[in-house]
Amino acid sequence: MRSLVEKGYAVAIDNGYLVIRDIPYLDAQKQLQWGAIVAKLEFVDNLTVTQDDHQIWFAGSVPHGLDGNPIPNLGGGPTTLPLDEASKDVVVQRRFSNKPKDTGKFTDFFEKIESDVAIISGPAMSLHSANPYTFRTVEKMSDSVFKFHDTLTSRAEITDLSSKFANDVVAVIGLGGTGAYLLDFLVKTPVREIRAFDPDVFHVHNAFRSPGRLLDEKNELGKPKTEVYGGRYDNFRHGLKVERKFIDSSSGADFEGVLRKPRCQSQYKSNARRRRSAFTQ
Repeated sequence: MRSLVEKGYAVAIDNGYLVIRDIPYLDAQKQLQWGAIVAKLEFVDNLTVTQDDHQIWFAGSVPHGLDGNPIPNLGGGPTTLPLDEASKDVVVQRRFSNKPKDTGKFTDFFEKIESDVAIISGPAMSLHSANPYTFRTVEKMSDSVFKFHDTLTSRAEITDLSSKFANDVVAVIGLGGTGAYLLDFLVKTPVREIRAFDPDVFHVHNAFRSPGRLLDEKNELGKPKTEVYGGRYDNFRHGLKVERKFIDSSSGADFEGVLRKPRCQSQYKSNARRRRSAFTQ
């Protein structure tokens, strides 16, 4: 990634995707056009990425060669890919599949992008002396509730689905055998805020009806459930508020802004199926 920046590519990382703007190419009339390359990022940790595959998306029309014909051997075809709000200027129109003949796999992102740029931009660089090395920085990135890069969304290509939950506020009343599992699933969704309430203490029997393992090093037994679950998920996301509190008719203020009415039933079921499918892939 650093090599791409140092060479001058307009690199941005947005919601699990590598986005490279300012990619020159020729249209059918051999006029200079500008597009963008998008590729999936597979984060090993917060700093290290690896390639998902040899494919890329392209924001632009069909790239043409100096002979006025579409560039051959790019594979793929017309497609769309919803990106996050920060990349709304990048409108994906097609997908390309091209890998090195000798090895069948690129060694790193630098080799992959350099290869694709040589194919897509080569004619424009030759005819119009254009190049993609603009050294432009795109600082705007999507805000995320997660403390890790959400590569599930990009891997499953469900950015459009995830964006529907971005402003939701959800409450979980009780962290027992049902509420604890609901909380475990919810913290891994991009809802803006989760509020969880439970007045009780975490005992041995709770360890048998809650997700994950008992963390002996944190001395979880005998602590309030809210402290236990708050500690388990604190390093995973922002927007999680857990309170040791009994909910009754006087607790209305605790639910201000909470989503109370589900969306259209058919849409709700469709969204749930897509997100669940992404978790199981």
